[in-house]
Amino acid sequence: MACKSGRSKYNLSDVGNTALDMQIRDIVLYSKTGEKRVLSFQVGSVNIISGESKTGKSALIDIVDYCLGRSSCHIAIGPIRDQVEWYAIRLQFSSSQIFIARKSPPINGQSTNVAFICEAREVEIPNTIPQQNTTIDAVEIHINSRLEISPNLNIPPAGQTRLPLAASFRHALLLCFQTQNDLTSRNELFHRQNDNDGFMGLTIKDTLPYFLEAVREDALRLEHELSLAKRELKIAQRELLNAESIKGEGISNAIRLISEAIEVGLLNDVGEISDELSDLVQLLQQAVQWTAPDNLIFSNDENPDQNRLDRLQNQIRELQDQSHRKYREIKAAEEFAQEEDAYKAEANQQKIRLESVGLFDNILKNNPHSSEICPFCSQQLLNSIPSVDSIRNSLEKINQDLSLVDRDRPQLREHICNLKIEHVTIQERLKVTYQEIEGIIGQQEFMQRWQHNILAKTRTVARIDFWLENTVFSDETFELRSKVSSAELKIQEILSSLNPEDKQDRLFSALNRISLQMTQWASELQLEHADGRTPIRLNLNRATVIVDIPERSIPLNLIGAGANIEGYHLITHLALHKYFIDRNRPTPKFLFLDQPTQVYYPSSRTPAINQKAESIKATGSIESLDDQDQESVKKLFNFIFDAFEQHLAPEFQIIITDHANLVDDPRFQAALVETWRGGKKLVPVDWITT
Repeated sequence: MACKSGRSKYNLSDVGNTALDMQIRDIVLYSKTGEKRVLSFQVGSVNIISGESKTGKSALIDIVDYCLGRSSCHIAIGPIRDQVEWYAIRLQFSSSQIFIARKSPPINGQSTNVAFICEAREVEIPNTIPQQNTTIDAVEIHINSRLEISPNLNIPPAGQTRLPLAASFRHALLLCFQTQNDLTSRNELFHRQNDNDGFMGLTIKDTLPYFLEAVREDALRLEHELSLAKRELKIAQRELLNAESIKGEGISNAIRLISEAIEVGLLNDVGEISDELSDLVQLLQQAVQWTAPDNLIFSNDENPDQNRLDRLQNQIRELQDQSHRKYREIKAAEEFAQEEDAYKAEANQQKIRLESVGLFDNILKNNPHSSEICPFCSQQLLNSIPSVDSIRNSLEKINQDLSLVDRDRPQLREHICNLKIEHVTIQERLKVTYQEIEGIIGQQEFMQRWQHNILAKTRTVARIDFWLENTVFSDETFELRSKVSSAELKIQEILSSLNPEDKQDRLFSALNRISLQMTQWASELQLEHADGRTPIRLNLNRATVIVDIPERSIPLNLIGAGANIEGYHLITHLALHKYFIDRNRPTPKFLFLDQPTQVYYPSSRTPAINQKAESIKATGSIESLDDQDQESVKKLFNFIFDAFEQHLAPEFQIIITDHANLVDDPRFQAALVETWRGGKKLVPVDWITT
């Protein structure tokens, strides 16, 4: 779906030329059955939603956080999660609007990366979200770019194990939410400060200096330039060291090279080597006159011996195959001959047995008798006697087979003999071929030794040539020394720009200005220990508020009364955002406050007091409160309106969700966006199916 440009409920002309960097125009819910719920806000204003309990007020922070990329969905399981298919927000920037929608996670899941984004000068809120066109990761990158968050990287001090971290708008977003639990917490000044066993608190500590402008915008570029400068310095130092080494060790290097040249045959043995540099140079110049012969290494096509070796090796394989075949043929013929011998022996035994029955032949010829009666004892036989003709035929058959065996035996012996002769011939050819291969390999080994000698001479000539070209006979290291000095100076300049002490000075200055504002506002709210002179400061290392009374420093967790705790939370966040606006820092320009009047509800749990508290939640009226608490509630909202109008408007936006409804306060009523009572809620009642 493409972005639609057109007239929206609010025009950019509503806020003139004010820089509205990331305020909230609308929160939009899309039901699973196709309905749309739009909750709209005024940019550059205070916006209040007053309503009963369980109407969805506290879920707004979780919805905005989820749409802006929180890794998991913390919208409470219930009617909202049951009915909503997509959560969306429309953001207002100085020159455009961005519509972001994120799909509700599946029932058994906590997150999804499925998202939709649309940007135009004025974005018309779509009736449906047809399909995703991006991921929530890409949304985060886009908003970082839109806020113009410069590349940055916080590197923890040495000895600490956490990884370097780049500040993004997601980190600034932690400064834009104060849930009802945040506002009354003694131990957590910032939203989600103690998540992941306090790791999120360290994240705030590491990234807040960037948003406070304590970290230079060009720090990452300078870090990169510092790495390059250090690399250039190492190269220059190495070149200078080599040059000085060559100069200082010229004679010893020359003697070493001459010895090497004699060893490989570039020079004849000159006996005692001179220690005069000029004589050494002359010898080395003589050595480098040697040139390597052509065709030092042959390819197979250029080396006939290699081609012949390949042919002989192929021939070896063929002869080995032939030898194996002949061997198998000989074994087969010999096994056949052994089988014939066994057959002949068995046939002779059979012949002897048949010839022994010749007696019966004579008896039967002279005395014909039944085959079932024994011709000797006239007894009945179990098996009938074979006929004379059958015995005679068997004897003739055996005689014929024996004659065939005797006839074929000389031919078989001759065949076996021929096979053995052929096998011996193949073995002789193999022997001759092996001898030829050994001769070629011997020649190749000689050539390899020759090539090795040539390569050794070549390497020695190269080293001598390098030495001759780089030997310093006069002081030529001045340029290299100048190069090293320039690199060192550049590193010092970059380190000066990145001086951690400067960063601490800038951070200290920013926190001082914020603390001055906090001190003033704490006095206006008449918070405990605040008199307008007692310093009240933000301690970033401990992520808490410190009140410096004359006797000691009091941290937030030791300050009494919930109203004071909430007050210090409020002045801290408003002072931070005032600083961000004054310094035009790349942060979202809104603050969510959930249930700020809760600290004034009766704390007793008697039936009468409980009825008063429930009356406030149901009607929004604070008349059931004591007069002092009523005045405190009115003073709280007057402070918010005054601080906003005098120091934050119109570059900022405050969104408050609360039970209270100050019907007699004109500014409160002008800021009232919606009232959720009498069945009206964030999720329309008709969405909820039974």
